[in-house]
Amino acid sequence: MQPDGVTVLRPFAEIDIKTSGGRDKYNAMQLQLTRRAGGVTMNTQYTLGKSFGNTGGSNEALTAANNAVNLADFDYDMGYNNADIRHTFNTSLIWQVPVGRGHAHDLGAMNAVIGGWDLGGILNGRSGLPIDVRVTRPDVVYVDNATGGVYTGPAAGRTAVINTPGGGSSRNVRRPDLIAGVDPFIKDGGLLFLNPAAFATPRPGTFGNLQRGKLHGPGFAQLDLVASKHWAVGRGGQDVEFRIEAFNVMNRNNFMNPVATLPNALPANPGVANTVQPGEAFTSGAAGTFGKLTSTVGRTVGLGTNRQMQFALRVNF
Repeated sequence: MQPDGVTVLRPFAEIDIKTSGGRDKYNAMQLQLTRRAGGVTMNTQYTLGKSFGNTGGSNEALTAANNAVNLADFDYDMGYNNADIRHTFNTSLIWQVPVGRGHAHDLGAMNAVIGGWDLGGILNGRSGLPIDVRVTRPDVVYVDNATGGVYTGPAAGRTAVINTPGGGSSRNVRRPDLIAGVDPFIKDGGLLFLNPAAFATPRPGTFGNLQRGKLHGPGFAQLDLVASKHWAVGRGGQDVEFRIEAFNVMNRNNFMNPVATLPNALPANPGVANTVQPGEAFTSGAAGTFGKLTSTVGRTVGLGTNRQMQFALRVNF
């Protein structure tokens, strides 16, 4: 028997258990329109979707950080999965310009320059992805017996209390409290996307009330254009194709989700600047880089790139 009277030895700080207790549901309305007429081919799709549950897969299971000990506890993670995208839209259009041999307008020798062209474009758009908003919390805090203030260090007149239920070295980052009546978004068009004043550190020993995936990040939109010309060579259907592709023609900044982890802002002692008590709204000084857009969706070529153009010459045979 151990000195504290506990008969069960606990040699490990953390033990994870894998279970099939998660569940999720995806509902969607999908629309598609395809039209071909006069050398024009258009294809448009729209999806109105919702992915909701306590996990969208093993890589989304967060209940290990929320002290889940039975299936009912998993519902603390009921919310919007990482793949929850409310609106998705894309449309593509190809126009075979009716100029050239065999087309409505045969311009003879000019066909070599202005005949045989295809023009097209693709417009992609979607609403934002869920933001995994978290706050860093020490496992143990010290409550002043006289004032009720919460501090990160011990001192005379303070009582140590467990701050994060089921805490540990990998479990001290949890969801914060969302303050009622405060808009969590900054809508001034700058790089600050989330409003720190809408969030607070939960009271010691409690979980945050912010629903998983409740907040969504910036949307995405991109327009790409393409132009291609074919020169027939030989009689076997061979041709030479010259192609121009322009990605993100409008050069729109498509940002990734902002910095979404609030730092531990509890003070070590009273009067420390840029600190907040549990239940108090975060200030910009205490929040650091939280809520800021710091990077765009990154691709070398294609979706997410800045404006780019590329040229290609291909022989088809």
